[in-house]
Formats: sequence, structure tokens, C-alpha cells
Amino acid sequence: MLVFDNLELYGEAQELRDDPPIIVIEIYDQDSMGKCDFMGRTFAKPVVKMADEAYCPPRFPPQLEYYQIYRGNATAGDLLAAFELLQIGPAGKADLPPINGPVDTDRGPIMPVPVGIRPVLSKYRIEVLFWGLRDLKRVNLAQVDRPRVDIECAGKGVQSSMIHNYKKNPNFSTLVKWFEVDLPENELLHPPLNIRVVDCRAFGRYTLVGSHAVSSLRRFIYRPPDHSAPNWNSTGEIVVNMEPEVPVKKLETMVKLDATSDAVIKVDVADEEKEKKKKKKKGSSDEPEEEEPDESMLDWWSKYFASIDTMKEQLRQQDASGMDSEEKEEMDNIEGLKGPMKGKEKAKAAKEEKKKRTQSPGPGQGPEAPEKKKSKIDELKVYPKELEAEFDHFEDWLHTFNLLRGKTGDDEDGSTEEERIVGRFKGSLCMYKVPLPEDVSREAGYDPTYGMFQGIPSNDPINVLVRVYVVRQLRQQDASGMDSEEKEEMDNIEGLKGPMKGKEKAKAAKEEKKKRTQSPGPGQGSEAPEKKKSKIDELKVYPKELEAEFDHFEDWLHTFNLLRGKTGDDEDGSTEEERIVGRFKGSLCMYKVPLPEDVSREAGYDPTYGMFQGIPSNDPINVLVRVYVVRATDLHPADINGKADPYIAIRLGKTDIRDKENYISKQLNPVFGKSFDIEASFPMESMLTVSVYDWDLVGTDDLIGETKIDLENRFYSKHRATCGIAQTYSIHGYNIWRDPMKPSQILTRLCKEGKVDGPHFGPPGRVKVSNRVFTGPSEMEDENGQRGPTDEHVALCALRHWEDIPRVGCRLVPEHVETRPLLNPDKPGIEQGRLELWVDMFPMDMPAPGTPLDISPRKPKKYELRVIVWNTDEVVLEDDDFFTGEKSSDIFVRGWLKGQQEDKQDTDVHYHSLTGEGNFNWRYLFPFDYLAAEEKIVISKKESMFSWDETEYKIPARLTLQIWDADHFSADDFLGAIELDLNRFPRGAKTAKQCTMEMATGEVDVPLVSIFKQKRVKGWWPLLARDENDEFELTGKVEAELHLLTAEEAEKNPVGIARNEPDPLEKPNRPDTSFIWFLNPLKSARYFLWHTYRWLLLKLLLLTLLLLLLALFLYSVPGYLVKKILGA
Repeated sequence: MLVFDNLELYGEAQELRDDPPIIVIEIYDQDSMGKCDFMGRTFAKPVVKMADEAYCPPRFPPQLEYYQIYRGNATAGDLLAAFELLQIGPAGKADLPPINGPVDTDRGPIMPVPVGIRPVLSKYRIEVLFWGLRDLKRVNLAQVDRPRVDIECAGKGVQSSMIHNYKKNPNFSTLVKWFEVDLPENELLHPPLNIRVVDCRAFGRYTLVGSHAVSSLRRFIYRPPDHSAPNWNSTGEIVVNMEPEVPVKKLETMVKLDATSDAVIKVDVADEEKEKKKKKKKGSSDEPEEEEPDESMLDWWSKYFASIDTMKEQLRQQDASGMDSEEKEEMDNIEGLKGPMKGKEKAKAAKEEKKKRTQSPGPGQGPEAPEKKKSKIDELKVYPKELEAEFDHFEDWLHTFNLLRGKTGDDEDGSTEEERIVGRFKGSLCMYKVPLPEDVSREAGYDPTYGMFQGIPSNDPINVLVRVYVVRQLRQQDASGMDSEEKEEMDNIEGLKGPMKGKEKAKAAKEEKKKRTQSPGPGQGSEAPEKKKSKIDELKVYPKELEAEFDHFEDWLHTFNLLRGKTGDDEDGSTEEERIVGRFKGSLCMYKVPLPEDVSREAGYDPTYGMFQGIPSNDPINVLVRVYVVRATDLHPADINGKADPYIAIRLGKTDIRDKENYISKQLNPVFGKSFDIEASFPMESMLTVSVYDWDLVGTDDLIGETKIDLENRFYSKHRATCGIAQTYSIHGYNIWRDPMKPSQILTRLCKEGKVDGPHFGPPGRVKVSNRVFTGPSEMEDENGQRGPTDEHVALCALRHWEDIPRVGCRLVPEHVETRPLLNPDKPGIEQGRLELWVDMFPMDMPAPGTPLDISPRKPKKYELRVIVWNTDEVVLEDDDFFTGEKSSDIFVRGWLKGQQEDKQDTDVHYHSLTGEGNFNWRYLFPFDYLAAEEKIVISKKESMFSWDETEYKIPARLTLQIWDADHFSADDFLGAIELDLNRFPRGAKTAKQCTMEMATGEVDVPLVSIFKQKRVKGWWPLLARDENDEFELTGKVEAELHLLTAEEAEKNPVGIARNEPDPLEKPNRPDTSFIWFLNPLKSARYFLWHTYRWLLLKLLLLTLLLLLLALFLYSVPGYLVKKILGA
């Protein structure tokens, strides 16, 4: 204790009590040679005792507190101290609390801490598990060869045994040591424990390698287990029934029994489940039945994608349950304020209250609203938009005016304002009536030079440090700034509206997306049937690292990073990662002595290992490491084209694998589907590094990112992370069991290691472990379909519920895929993408595992789609006849597969259709590659003529049919379209009359078919377009036939495109009016003039003949009369 006597402070006594002066504490490192080094500084305010106050609880004596020590802007430790300021009264120091104990006058004076402040001490024993040292770096240019670990806490400590050859075996020979120390009973006041690693060199020299400070020992304190807890109950039996069809749902079948109970409780399937099964057997359509998948079509990717769908569904349910719980809480609050209410009134009031809360101040902000408890965490404001939009572009006094260049010609009418900007003028304007208001000019400090712009800063150049924090990217966007969903929507709308400009496309896509979110789509209404889900065994997909899910696998073995000391002030900015010089692997256990009797009396208790009973040997062991790399997502672009050519590189010990030959061209979300087998020796080779590189044609390849996995902690963890536990046991097919040990063997080994009674198998379909009884299927089907007895299913059920086993139970790692962030040392703290993978480990002294799983990317299958356009009907008539004014259309049909717009095909033109009917008999041929499991068409093409490799795209299998009106001297007119999803599209109508617009809009319940299952479909489909009000209207109907063949079938039965050989189609029987008028002028006169004006022409002809006869009569009458008169 330090005492400062007779301090004189100036000010009011009451003010000093309420706002005491700040005490500055500086900490230095004293060296025998040289000056003292500054280590840090902290600030504190003392507890003030006035002369008229009694020195008694609750204010006095002051309690010990932790004060954060800072060195510049960085934290440099904590100071545990208490400060008090005592006023000396008229009686002098006699009224002050006495100080008892020896006084060290040489260094202070330093006095003993008073009893009221000094914590109560108890004797503790600290046991230390010395496992090994890893990744030790050089010290003074020399390698570490004979390291030792020193443990120190509160002046006491222990030393590990020396590692005689660090390269050969970095583990310690003596595993457990202990020491006793007096520590405060209050766990918060425990001092830190220091771990120091020194290298024992020649001539008795010891060089410090690195150190680590364990600031809190609370997590290492031994706490006796609660024997009254349910998982310690071992008297009654609990039966867990594993349902064969849905094993994952049996997680809810655990039953808690009292310690006095001896009953056997069997948990069976719920009545609701039985009712559902009965309905399914009867063929009821109330609930969708699960599809029975074709085993031959299933592979590991089927399992993976089914698991991805399940994970997304769980995330959606979590979001929905969060909203429901919020509304329920709101309903309870309203019921408390308004008294009893009916159910509907409650829900309505809850929604209104929720609406009010989003519009008005939150709970606790109104005058009468009760405050809601909230954790004391300082928050920041997250703006969902630009800061300029929130603060009026920061133009409070300084405005920005864009300078535009003039137009050089009419060809620039389409240029945007952005293209015409040539600079910016920064300034402002202020306009007012003169004379200037007197109250303004009379203000103190008014400078007439600046007029109304008083107080503006200087505009001289200034040097500024700009610090930019990039948090995360919210959504991956394409180059146009539009997300992939809008882009797809844009393609759909272009198919319905025909060619559009860029801005029109984007606007229409956003409107379509908005409509789709507001209203249910086709077949998605309230009465639409749910999509059937296949019964596929799944695995667990973790959206994070496996270590984050299982507490870094530090259930008994911990990793402590060793940091080097700083060599100067220039290293203050160095990060902790840069200061790491190695890792110490071990553990701590602290408890009050003497040791609890129930621990020392346990069967098999070995005092040599203390509290670390049952730990495995740390001798070197050979392990087969099998790494499966599934895919990478959101990789950081590494090329100037905004893409990357990624490939996988794996490093473990001396093994370095680079899969450079199998790089994937121009992909930021590549699917690798690779497995790598590596033989390693633990502990020397235990840090696995999986890297993603960008392949370059010229120069060295660039590192995109890497992730590191500590395999040793996984290998020795009680969570058994060596090979994941599958959901079901199978000896063949896509879900084949990977572990060389069967479930029954694994269960037997776990029971033996944990000293658990069991497993006891029998009768068939039943196993007992401790007081847990598991039931399940007792038969298994082999590859030939033969069924035989087995205990593996019930053993697997016990493994999947191992965390419920008394005393030793813990969660076992399931069959999984983990997602790990990729980091680049040159860009610390910035994620460069994510990598999905998993790791299996098999000891070499155990039975050899089978061949690796085949997770190679699926190869697309070649198909050929043959589409025959037979006829059209009720097509809108767009043209007016030049001569007659009649409505007509020159119809042709255009078709293509999505993603192959450049290969679109057109029929010939049915000219001059007067009724909207068209006859074609025209065949399209669309060859394509298709992935059946993903329901995607695979297209490989070069992005440009300068591209080195082809880029692969996966696009939904959709066929687009459009109907057009052909024009010779202007652009063709778009009339209507339909887009058919080849996996599920409405069955065509049998006749044109039965074909309605509702078939395409989903307003009627139409059976959906898949061309990949039906192979051949024929019928009528409606063609739609949007009118001026942006609503769908029927613009025609098309009769088509779709025929799907594999590439082999198409080669055996070839057909010609259009109406060509082989297997040509007949020419259509078109009416005589179908021709081109300027190529057949006589024919056009015949049909266009005679067809319409024949009666008028006949009348004109008859009239002309009459006029000719009259003219001849008038011409011949005079001569005839002369002849008669003259008698000639």
C-alpha cells in the first residue's frame, strides 16, 4: 500500500467528494542496465471520505477493482487496486483508520494492505498437463532444440521436463505436474498464470523463446459434478426408439426420470405421426407423399444438396420463430396492460402494437412505456444507404455543381449526363433583399468581407490521414450492379416483352421481382400443393468452422499461443499474429486442497495423472489424413477481368500437393470435388494448410487465400472428429459407411474408454448403454436385396445420442461439411472467400479404410431436344392490308433454350394470315448438356476471342417459344411468348379451345410434367405478352411437340432440321392467301382485289359493256339512217 501524506487540494469540500481528482498511475519496467521502460498508464478516481463520515461499510473500506492499462491506443494489461482519499479533520490523523504491519521505507514507504481490502486467501493446487510444443520459431537466428516450459502463478510455479530433441519429438515425456499456491477465494481476484518457454542451450544458458499470460483461471477450476442432474441418473432405464424412416426426429424422445424411479419407459411414435402414416397408406392427397428416389441416380452430391436445402429451411424457420416469439411477447405485454382478451383481439392488438413500435419510439422511450431490459453494449448506427443521402450530401454550406460540355451534334442526344460531365465547381450562393438586415451586420465579429458566409474555414491545402474500414459485402453483384435474381428476372421479361433497352429491362425486372414477392406465383397459392421431397439421407452442413461448433476441440487439450517480447517502441503497432513464435499444448486444472474424496476413490484412479485421468498417450503416431474439398464461394478476383482461375494446394508437414493441372477457368465459385490422401506423423506434422491459388499463364501463381486446421486437437478430442458419424448405416450405395470401424465397434470402444457399463445387445433391435436403452431396426439389406440381422442400426442410434449418456456423454461429430474462411497473410483480417471441405483421419495401426468417396463434380449428360411447331391459332393481327385495310399477320415462331440465345431457330413465315391461324410443320433441334441432379443445363464457351479457356455456366433448363409478325422494310413485331421449365411445365391442352391464358399464369390447377420423365409431350400452349397496363394478355396459341432423346438415341434415329432429310416433315397445307405480294403481283391482284371487290368489278364491267354498246349504237345510227333515206 502506498500512502501520500498531507496533500493540499483546493476547492469546495462537497465538490471534491462528488468529483474527486483523477489519479494517474504509470507502470515502468526496471532494468539493471539502462533506463526504465514505460509499460503503460491508467487512470482512477478515489473513494472520498470526509472528516465527518464514519469509516464503515458499505462505502469503506473500498473494494478492489480492475483498471485497464493503456500504452498509447493499445491495451497493456490490468491493474488490480483500490484508491481512497481521506480528509484530515481537526483531530489530525487520529481519526484515520490505523495501519498495522511492517513498513518498507526503502522503497516507498510501502505498507501492508489493510485487512478490509486484502482478499481472503485459500490454498489451491494447480495441476498442469504438459503435452508438447508446436511451431517454435528461431531465436537469435538459432533453432530451438531443447525447450522447457516454466509455469508461474502468485510467486509459485513448476517446470516441465526438458524436450531433448525438438525436431524428432516435440512432446514432453512427463505429462502431469502440480504445485500449491495461496490464492484469493474470490475467483475474480485470481492473479494471471504465466507460461514461459525457454531454450536450454550450451554452457547453461537459457534463452526465452516466448510467453503467454492466462488472464483468467475460471475456466480451469474443477467443479464437482451435480449428481442430482438428469444426465447423472443411472437407476431407471430410459428407452429411446429409433424410427426407421425418419431417424433424425428421435432427438425428442429422451425422458427424464427421478433418481428413485425404476420404471422402464418406452417412447413411441406420436399419434399424429401414426395418423399421417395411415393417410399415406390410404393414398390421401391431403399431405404430399415423399418421393422414393431412384438409388441408381443418387450420389454424394444428392446427399449434399438435400442437406443444403435442409440447412436453408432451418435458417428460414429460425427467422420465422424469432418473429413469432416477438409477436407472442408483444401479445403478453398487451394482455397485461389491457386485461383478458379474446384470441383474435390479442393477435390484432399485437400486430397493431408491433406496427406502432416500428413507427414510434421503442419501449422505454415513451412517457408511460415500461422499459425493456437490454444488455449494456455500446452500439453504432448502421445506415442502409449512403451517408450523403442521410445528411443531404453534406451540402450545409458548400455545394457541388457539375460542369457539362456542350453537344457537338445530334448524335449525342442519347448520351447521359454522366458522360457529359467535364468537372465540378465547389462553392455556394446566398441571395437576399438589400439592404442587409441590421441585426446581421451588427453581430459581434461580423466581417463584411465574407458577407453572409461568416465563419467558413480556410481553403488552404491540408494534409489528412484517411482511414477506411471495409466491413463486408452485402450481396454479390454483377458488373451492371444488378443481383443475379434480378438478372434472371430480366431475361424472363425479355422473353415476354421482346427486345428492350437496358434501362427498360432493369425497371421491368425490379417491378416483376416486387410483384413476385407480394403475390404468390404459379402454383404457390394458399391451396397449392407442397413440393415433394425425396427421402435422401443427409449430412450436416456447417456454415462455419468445425472448431466454432465444438469449442475449438479444447475439451481437455488446450492451445496457448506463445508471444515474443517487444524489442522497441516501433513494434507497438504489430499485431498479435505477427508476435506469435509458437504454441504450447497442454491444460490446467485448479482446485482447493485436499482433493475431493469422491474423485480419489474412483475405480482406476491414477494419482500420477491427477485430474487428467484417461488421457491418451502422446507418443508419435502415423495417421492417414484424407482431405475432401467440395467447393469455394465468393473468391476474391485475382485477374483484371474480375475473375480467377483457382486450384487447390495442400501442405501438411513435408507433403506439398498442388493440383495445378486441374485449375477451373474464370470462376469465383468453383466446384472442386477433390479428395487427397496424405500420410502424416503426429505430432510433428499436425498443421494442415489448404490454399486456393490463382493460375496464371505467365509468371508465378497468386495466393487467393488459405485456411489452417490443427489436426492434433481434432484427433485426440472426445468429440471424435476423426470420421463423422453418418445419419444411417449402409454398406452400399451413395451413403456407404466410411469409417473402418463399424458402429458397434465404435460404441464398444467408447464404453471401454469411458468406463461405462455396456454395450449390451439383445434381443434383436435393442442395445443398453448404462441406463439408456436404444431400440431400432434389427435387419439390414445388402447389395443383392437380401435382408439379414444386424446390431449396427441400434449401435448407431446410441452413438447419435452419446451426449445423453451419464457422466461421460458428449456430442460426437456427425458426418458433415464445414465452411472455412480463406485468409491472405498480405491482406490481414479481410476474408478472401470461403471453402467447403471436411477431413477424415485414420490411424495407420488400425484397419485400413476403404477407397475415398467419389465427390468429383457431376458430368453432364448429352441430350437432344426435338421441338416440332405444328400450328398456331388466335394470333393477334397486327398489319393492315394496303389495298383492302383488312387485318392480317405474317406469322413465324422463334425458339431457343435459355443460355443459347445465339442458337435461336425460326420457322418459315406464314404470310397473310387473316384468322390468326398458322401452319408450319417445322422442326427445331437443340443439343445440350444436362445435369439431372441439379436440373441445370451446362454451357461451356469462351467469354471472348482472347480467352484462353472456356468458361462453364449452369443455367435452368427452360425452353422459350415466341411468336412474331414478319416485316420486310422494318423490324419484326413481337407478339407473344411462353417459357417452359423443362422439369415442370403445364401439360399442353388437347385442342386450341381448351388452351387458356390461365395455364401459363398458374391461376388454374394444371398437371405439371417433366420432359426428362415423360420424354414426349404434345399439345397447345398459350402465348402471352404484357399490355400497356403491364398486365398479361393472350396473344396467340401454339401447337408443339417436344421429344427428348439422349445423344446415343439421337445418333441412332437422326432427323433433319426444319423439313429436311432424314425423316422430313410434310409441307403445311396453307391457304392460297399465304404468299408474298411483290413476288406474285398477279396472284395478289387476284386475291386482294377480286376477293374483296368482285361484285363491284362485275358491275363496272357490265356498265362498261353497256356503254360500249350505246357508243356503237350512237356511232352507227346516223349512217344507218342515211342509207335508209337514200335507199342505198
